[in-house]
Order: sequence, then structure tokens, then C-alpha cells
Amino acid sequence: MPQTRFITMEPERRAVRRFALFEYGFRPFFLFAACYAVLAVPVWIAIWRGSLGWQPAMPALLWHGHEMIFGFAVAALAGFMLTAVPNWTGEAAIRGPRLIMLVAIWAAGRAAAYLPWPLLFAVLDIAFLPALALVLGPGIIQRNGRRNGVLVAILLLLAAVNSAVHFDGWGFAKLSGSWALQVAIAIFALLIGLIGGRIVPAFTQGGMKMSGVPFAITGHRVVDGAGMLSLAAHLLATLLLLPAPITGAIALVAAAANGIRLWRWQSWRTFSVPLVWVLHVGYAWLVVGLLLSALASFDIIPTAMGIHALTAGSFSTMILAVMSRASLGHTGRQLVASRETTFAYLALTVAAGLRVAAPLAGDFYSALIDCAGLFWITAFLLFVYHYLPILIGPRPDGRPG
Repeated sequence: MPQTRFITMEPERRAVRRFALFEYGFRPFFLFAACYAVLAVPVWIAIWRGSLGWQPAMPALLWHGHEMIFGFAVAALAGFMLTAVPNWTGEAAIRGPRLIMLVAIWAAGRAAAYLPWPLLFAVLDIAFLPALALVLGPGIIQRNGRRNGVLVAILLLLAAVNSAVHFDGWGFAKLSGSWALQVAIAIFALLIGLIGGRIVPAFTQGGMKMSGVPFAITGHRVVDGAGMLSLAAHLLATLLLLPAPITGAIALVAAAANGIRLWRWQSWRTFSVPLVWVLHVGYAWLVVGLLLSALASFDIIPTAMGIHALTAGSFSTMILAVMSRASLGHTGRQLVASRETTFAYLALTVAAGLRVAAPLAGDFYSALIDCAGLFWITAFLLFVYHYLPILIGPRPDGRPG
């Protein structure tokens, strides 16, 4: 009996000591995306308040938007794609040296963002998305091109847009770094519609079934198609710099179409399961962001409200939702949100709400920005605290990944 006990426990002791950060793509990119969220927002607030003498490698407001999209959100997107693509294609996961190379390229771009050399920043940062497309693209195109080849095109479009941010619209008349950031936001809105349209219904049905209160969600070709086509039209209008009223009208249609899509997913029945309702909150922010963007196009409200409903609201909530769920599921753990995870969801929701409302707060504008930043940092610190051992350690069932 002692010998049998020794034989069965020894592999467990070896597994516990094994460093698994580079065993699967979601591990480093989800962890570093969260860590970067904790770093970049307080740095931006310090720059905005004038309490930090250092200035970044591009104009400060542009830098803030760039790092939130191409630093934080792109890292999370990379983690998702590096995890999803092997499931789509049946190929082995990207791990080890190739994964370390991708992480190093991303990290080099983030380090360069804090140095006073714009060209170095541009060269290192622009390299990441093409490298990611080069690693993932062949497998997608050969084995899954009809269904998911559009994601390779989106990665390359994002790479081109990123270069436009760095080189201020490539010097073309009417184009600018700010325009490029608006295009990037529209691309991510399209991604939320595309990816969210797949995972929200699927994860909702699975999560609610596991919780003992199952219900069915049926797709609707017209509703789903209208949601996606309107988001694609919104991207095209932003890309082509169509007049604001036209872009606003398209955003309004997109808000309505995706609002109907969300309603069909029966969000009100999910409130007992945090891993599920947070996905619905993220998609609801997409609808709100499109609506506020439409109102801003008609000069009814400040532009920043729509931008932050999409970025701090929809993109960030969906990122946190997917990171937490995938980190549990792909490490063989039970799909149940911990107390820290639930608090993180709530803190991020409060942060987004405060940031969106801030332009209407008058004399309390600065206070709301500070509070939004505090809740944002709390949300991602809670993620790092709870998921760090999960992401760097091996699966408890001993399986690879």
C-alpha cells in the first residue's frame, strides 16, 4: 500500500512544480492582457491629470486609445484565437518556442510604447499582428477557411489600421491616427458581433443547463444576418469617412438589429449564473455603445460616451468574460465563477458605467474618471489574483494544455 501511494502521488508532485504558462496560447496572453490593463489605465490617468512628467512615444490621447486597443484588446484577441483555432482546425496548439516568440513580440511593442522613440515603437508594435496572422493563417485557410477565413483578413486589416495610427493616417488628406482608432473600434465591434454571436448562445445554453435551469436559444437567419451586416456597414462607413449623419444612422440600425439579437438570447433568465450573465452584459454594452455613437453623430451627446460604451463597456466586459471562462474550461476546472471573479465582473460594469457617464457629470467629471479607473484596476487585479496560479500551473487532471 505505501508503494502504491508513492507511485500515484509522485506524478502529481511533479505536475504541481511544472511551469505551464507557455503550454497554450490563452495562458500568457490572458494573463498579460489583464496585467497590462492594470498598468496602462493608471499611467494614462496620471498623464491626463498632469501629475506625470513623462510623455509617451505618440500624442498622449492617441497613445491611450492605441494601448487600450492594440495593447490590451489585441492581446486578449490573440489569446482567444490561439485557443480557438486548434479546435477549429484539429491541429496541435501553438506552444513552446513559437508561443514565446509571439509573446516576446507583443511585449517588445508594449515596452517600446514607454520609450521616447516613435519609430522603434512603430516597428516593434506593428510586427505583432502580421506575426499572429502568419502563425494562425495557414491552418485556418487550409482547414477552416470558408467559416473562419474572415478572421485572418480581420487580423491583417487591424495590422494596417495599427500602422495608420503610428503614421497618422499615412499622410493622406483627411486621414489621421484618430480616424484609424475609430476604424479599429468598429473592427472590434464587428468581432464582438461575429464571435459573440457564436459563443453567447452556445455558452448560455451550456451554462444554464449545468446550473439546472436549461432553456433553448434558436438562431434566426434574418436577425443574425441583420446584426452582422449592420456592423459590417458601420465599419465600412467609418473606414470611408462617410458624413456623420450617415454613419450615425447606420449605427442606429446596428444597435436595433443587435438589440433584437440580444433579446432573443433571453438575458433576463441568466442572472443566477455569473459566467453567463456577464456575456450578456458585454453584448448589451455593444448595443448601448452603438446607440450612443449614433446620438453622438447627431451632436446630441459627447462622442466619448459612445466610444467608452464600446471600449470600456463591451470590449472589456467580453474580454474579461471570455478570459475567465476559457481559463477555467481549458484547464479542466469546473465552470463556476468564484467570488473574486463575480466581484471583478461587477467592478468592471461599474467602471464602464462611470466612464460613460463622466462627460455629463459637470464639476464631478474628474472624480468620476478617477472612480472609473479605480474600479477598472480592481476588476483586473481580481482576475490576476485569482487566475495567476491557474494560468501558470498545470491542469489538475494532468492533461496537456
